[in-house]
Amino acid sequence: MTPTSDAVSWAVAAGASAQGVRTDWQAGRATEVPIGSLWHVLRVTGTTGRDALTRLQARGEPLGPVLEVPMRFTIEFLVPRCAAAATWPPLLGTRWIEHGIIRCPGPERTRSAGRRSACGRRWIVPPVPAVIPVTDADALCEAVTAALVHQAERWISKVRSHPLV
Repeated sequence: MTPTSDAVSWAVAAGASAQGVRTDWQAGRATEVPIGSLWHVLRVTGTTGRDALTRLQARGEPLGPVLEVPMRFTIEFLVPRCAAAATWPPLLGTRWIEHGIIRCPGPERTRSAGRRSACGRRWIVPPVPAVIPVTDADALCEAVTAALVHQAERWISKVRSHPLV
């Protein structure tokens, strides 16, 4: 199987139409993949998401598929279904999505390959065989919380150094 056929299988397992996925990706479009049957989505602001992603990678945490949405300045992590929706703390700049659809570009549309996005989205971590199915929600919560604390500390430092304070 090629990475594209594996990614088609991944989208179909989540509930997308195989023919629809192939047609969309061959035309360079993002395809609609249902959220909720296999995984949920955690949408995070871009700054927090990049910081959390760096922290997860530095700790060697396995990552599932991760999307970047530059026009919204967000990062979207696929996480286990129902893993944290009820227990996710109300962290600034995060949104838990349990139902609906997510527009997924073909697996070749990645940030690292410098490929243009499809429908305003591109993969940071594409859904290919070497990728685990989802990112651990607890590890992600720790990374997002640490990223937010780091951002707050930087902001406080700037405020304290401002001549009018």
